[in-house]
Order: sequence, then structure tokens, then C-alpha cells
Amino acid sequence: MKWISLLGSSVLALCSAATLAGELAVADLGKLTLHYTQVKTVQQLPASPVPAVVTAEVGNTFFVAVPETIQQRHWLVAEGAAVSAGQPLVLLQGAGIHHFYMQFDAAKEAFNLAQSRYEHNRKLHANGTIGAEVWSQISMQYHDAKLKFEHMHHFMELLQDAPEQQGSLLKAPMSGILRYGDASQPLADGGLLLGIVPTSDIRLQVRLPLSLAAVTTMIDTGHCQLALARRDNVAEAGFVNAWSAAITAPCKLTLGQQLQVTPIRQLQALQLPKQSVYSWGTGSQVLRHQGEKLLSTDITILAVDGDNYLVQSQPELQNSEVLSDSVAAAKGLLLGLGGE
Repeated sequence: MKWISLLGSSVLALCSAATLAGELAVADLGKLTLHYTQVKTVQQLPASPVPAVVTAEVGNTFFVAVPETIQQRHWLVAEGAAVSAGQPLVLLQGAGIHHFYMQFDAAKEAFNLAQSRYEHNRKLHANGTIGAEVWSQISMQYHDAKLKFEHMHHFMELLQDAPEQQGSLLKAPMSGILRYGDASQPLADGGLLLGIVPTSDIRLQVRLPLSLAAVTTMIDTGHCQLALARRDNVAEAGFVNAWSAAITAPCKLTLGQQLQVTPIRQLQALQLPKQSVYSWGTGSQVLRHQGEKLLSTDITILAVDGDNYLVQSQPELQNSEVLSDSVAAAKGLLLGLGGE
């Protein structure tokens, strides 16, 4: 009977210890230094950096081609600079530019004649004076002359005569970022003189691991954060290409620049100091301050953020504070080892 009584007392003592192990009275910590840290709510979780390049999506660049061979071109604006519509960009010189003016005058005259003939014969065709075959030839000649003239006229509208420099200045057709590449060789008829990328189309192209592609919502460059606007649905070697929203001035990025960026996924998490967290069994805990008590609280760590842990959000930790000093000593008391 005495052995059974002792066994029962031991069980009760163990149960009592287990019940009390989840909390400490602040007074039990005696003269230990106690500091508390407010738990913060975090809505973003950074991942490991990934490569990115500042670029424009294919097909969004406005190109200007030359209708005549250009022997010389002197750029007035650096490649990659932001330009405004109507701003002089390049001085065009050489025989080609003079030939263009002559071709333009000839195209204008041919169009005026074709238009006059077209208008005159349209009435004759309407009342049946001329047949369909003749009218078809007149109509075709008119439209061919119109297309050629309008093609040259669009380029002519960009030119500004520069007699002192014996050439012509070509103005920007729109605002954006100027691209013109190698200008060391003469530019043949039909060649691309320049391209202008609209600033709203300059974006970050990033390669995201498949594990992050579906959950990433933002890209952090170090200077700014950009929303993820679009991602491919085709994977290449475990990665997918994605594009950010349009780059803004605070990002301090240059077209063609290569860099490392941090994918950000949205989540609801809590931020705790690393020194507040201690291991307990196979998990982790913190001591939550509530009045004159410290309550041990289980946590699930999601990520490391500098000197802090990001942990799974739970109601009892929101808008609370946790012990961030003398944590090891407090754990010792929980284990029944006594204070320091």
C-alpha cells in the first residue's frame, strides 16, 4: 500500500509539473534582465535572389527605317537616353539625304497627278463611260502612288532642314528610350536607323524557379519593389520567364542592365527576434508576455529575415510582445533547472 501511495504521489507531481511547465511568473525570474519585443505583422516573404535583366518585351519598340542610303549620321543624343517627341536626335548628311528630297518631290508630284486622274475618272466609271478594266488600272496606279508618297511623307515629317551643317536633323517620332546600335557603317535603303522603346514597356525580365513562379507577386531590386505583371506558362530547365510592371525612376535601373533581384511572395506572418526563440522537444517556442506571466507558445518558423524569424501567424501572438532577454534562463526554469 505504501508503494502504491508513493507511486501515486509521483504521478501527481509529474502531472502538476507538466501543467505548470507552460507558464512562468515574471516574479520567478528574480533579478534577471527582462526585455520584451513587440511582435510585428509581416505580409511579404523574400526568397533567394534570382537573375534579372532590364529589357523591353519583343514587338514593343518603335523602329524608324531610312528610305534612302545614308552615308553619315552624327548622333546628338546618347544611346539609352530618354528623349521627347520632336527632339532632334541625329544629323543626317551625305548625297543620300539630298536624293531623298528629290525622290520626295517626285513622289508628291506623281501622287497629285494620280489623284487628279483618279477623281476625274471616278465619275466616268460611275456613269459607265469607261470600263472596269481601265478603271482598275487607274485605281491601282492611284493607290500605289498614295502608298509611296505617304511612306516618304512620314519620314519627311521627322526631318528638319539644317543648311549650316549641310544636312538634315531627324526628330524623335515619340517619347521613350533611344536605341540605335552600331553607326560605323553607311545605312542602306530600308535599313533600321533607330528604335524608341516606350518607357511604359521597359521592365525587368526574371527567371523564376518553378517552386516560386506561381506564388511570387513582387520583385525587390534593392531600390524599389515592382509588381509581377506576367509570367510564361512554359518552363525551361526548371525555370519560367516573368516580367515586372513598368520600371519607375526610383528603381535607378538602366536598359540592358543585368542584376540580382529578390522574389517576394505575399503571406500573413509574424516577425520575432531570433533570440526570443528556443527549442522545445522537436519544435520551437517563445515566451509570450501577459500581465505577470510568461506563457510558452509553440511557433512554426517559415523563413529567416536577418536577425528575425518569420513565423506562421496565430491569434495569441498578434499584437503581443515576447521575451527577448534572459530566454535561456527562463527555459531553464521551465525545465526545472533553476535560475542563473
